[in-house]
Amino acid sequence: MVDGADDASARHATLAPPVDLGVPDDEGAPKDRPRGVVRRMLSGVLSYGVVIAIFWFLYNKLSGTDTTTAAFQSITPVQVVVCLVLGLVNLFTNLPPIAITLPGLRLREAGVTNFASAAISNTVPEGGAIATGLNFAMLRSWGFRLDNITSSFLTTGIWTNFVRYGLLAFALVVVCLQGTMSPWVIAAAVILAALVIGAIVLLGVILRSEHVARRLGALGGRIAAPFLRLFRRPAVTDMDERTVAFRIELLHMVQTRWHKLTAAMFVSQLTAILILGVALRMQGVTEADISWAKIVVAWGSMSLASLICPTPGGLGVAELTLVTVLGAGVPDSLDTQITAAVLLFRMATWLEPIPLGAMTYLYWRYNHSWRMTEDERDARTSGRSAEKVVATT
Repeated sequence: MVDGADDASARHATLAPPVDLGVPDDEGAPKDRPRGVVRRMLSGVLSYGVVIAIFWFLYNKLSGTDTTTAAFQSITPVQVVVCLVLGLVNLFTNLPPIAITLPGLRLREAGVTNFASAAISNTVPEGGAIATGLNFAMLRSWGFRLDNITSSFLTTGIWTNFVRYGLLAFALVVVCLQGTMSPWVIAAAVILAALVIGAIVLLGVILRSEHVARRLGALGGRIAAPFLRLFRRPAVTDMDERTVAFRIELLHMVQTRWHKLTAAMFVSQLTAILILGVALRMQGVTEADISWAKIVVAWGSMSLASLICPTPGGLGVAELTLVTVLGAGVPDSLDTQITAAVLLFRMATWLEPIPLGAMTYLYWRYNHSWRMTEDERDARTSGRSAEKVVATT
């Protein structure tokens, strides 16, 4: 028997219209937006200043004070400007993949959400999760539907990893053929190449068979359940249906836009590698000292290490990995140039997005002219699609 209070609550829950959390509130922001983002960013910068101080000590301990000081002294204003310009180019190359996987998204909208999320990921503890929430809040405030946003996130994530670790596997093979790596590196190259090929084959099987997609989704749900319970999160009981739904979205994207997405993703990843390579070359490190293949290996290893040991923007982990991989098998006399190049690279890829992202977040927070409902967004997207059809005919 249900008492009066519970019965009233049940009727209210049944009859009340669902609240669309993506609709802006009185302040012009989504009701489910992350709170205190600027405060979190400032707090993260201050707290991880301690991490920077620790790695400063480690650099001095491992390389010697003279080497570290010389690395900073060898960095010229011209080198800083060149790397910052390349870093800006890299940030903008991250936008086309987002726009390709989320039809109707304008590049300026992609820039605001991407820059703001990058700033949070680079500064805030557990910034990846907060950045994802902010991305969803921004896109929903501009009228994009939840399922489309989720599909875009998953697709760009899959393509990023395929391209990134495909490049790493290829570079490892090239470095091994050059005969400059130890046997364990050769074994790692073979394993990584096999994993990348296996992942591509698995994705192809999922796209070809709904039955396989459903079974794999159910298996993934069962595997994830213990970890969700560990973090006191509810189990996902419909992972099979979600996987099938994502398969349909991904299949449509692959049939119509896979070549554009692949090309855009290669450009995005290669520009990041270019920053590291240019920084090394400007420091006088030649191809004979460190080849471009090894630069790709160092960059890929940094990405993998940052994934395994997550810190804001890979802080500390990225620097240590780059210095270790780039410095393997080269004379100690290059330690200064390598350290300086890594500092330039991180200045362009970790530090530069922070002020840009803070500004774009504030722009989104106080600019209401881009806000629209889902129906308004659908109408705009449909209108553009119709214009393209008329233009092609």
